[in-house]
Amino acid sequence: MIYDQHRAAFSNVSAYVVMRQGERVASIAFKYPRDGAGRLYSYVHWLGVPMVRGFAGGGGYDKRSAACASAARKLPEHLPEGYDAAADAYSRFIDVMRADGGLDWNTALTGAGFTVLQAV
Repeated sequence: MIYDQHRAAFSNVSAYVVMRQGERVASIAFKYPRDGAGRLYSYVHWLGVPMVRGFAGGGGYDKRSAACASAARKLPEHLPEGYDAAADAYSRFIDVMRADGGLDWNTALTGAGFTVLQAV
């Protein structure tokens, strides 16, 4: 019964943890439209900066990557002071996430040296 409850609660959601050199650096969550054609929302959170949200609508293309790109364009260009050690990784993250088209978001992050783990 608990598995049915979990499946019902998270049927339109998926979440991922983004790791860099064994440490969590970001999380990405998706809220899917019930009908498949509505807006798909992406919530992108790099630890140390405020979470951002983007979306993609319609169909016939990779909505998850488009929603990630939409969200990533709202991330600040640079990390706040005190996060200097992660600046290169952050810069690589936003460059990859802002790209809209080509590789899907997960493959692009993996290719840039990140590890992506599905949490939900």
